[in-house]
Amino acid sequence: MEIYKGAQTTYQIAYHLVWGVKYGYHLLNNNMKEFLVSQIKQICESYEFHFMCIGIAPNHVHLFVGAPPKIAPAKIAQIVKSISGRMMFKHYPQIKKKLWGGEIWKDGYYVGTIGETQTEAKIRDYINKQEGKHMETNMKQLKLFF
Repeated sequence: MEIYKGAQTTYQIAYHLVWGVKYGYHLLNNNMKEFLVSQIKQICESYEFHFMCIGIAPNHVHLFVGAPPKIAPAKIAQIVKSISGRMMFKHYPQIKKKLWGGEIWKDGYYVGTIGETQTEAKIRDYINKQEGKHMETNMKQLKLFF
C-alpha cells in the first residue's frame, strides 16, 4: 500500500467497506456491476479517495479505499453510498419498483482498517474470492428478477 503525502501530513490509511442492498435483495446484475464500478471509481477520484479495488456481489458491495486522516470512514461510506445510490436509480429506474422508499442501500455498513493482521494482500484476496463465490451461487437466483 502506498504512502501518501498531503500539505503537512504523511499517511497510509485504507478501509475495507462493505454495504448491502436494501432488504438483502439479490439485485445487482452484471450490467449494474459494471456501472457501479465506474461510478464508484469516479466518486473516489472526485473526492480524492484512493480507490484500490472493488468486489460486487448480487446483494452487497466490498470497497477497498484509502483517504487522508481528516476524512472519517463514516464520511467515505456516506458519500459513496449516497451518490452511487442516486446514480443507480437514475440509470436503472426499473429498480424503484422493487425498492420503494428511494433507497438502494441498507443503512449500515462494515468498516475494517489495514493493520498487522489484515494486510492489503489479504483484503484484496478476500474481495476477489467473494465476487467469484457469489457469482457462482447467486446468478441462478438473479436471473429470476430480470
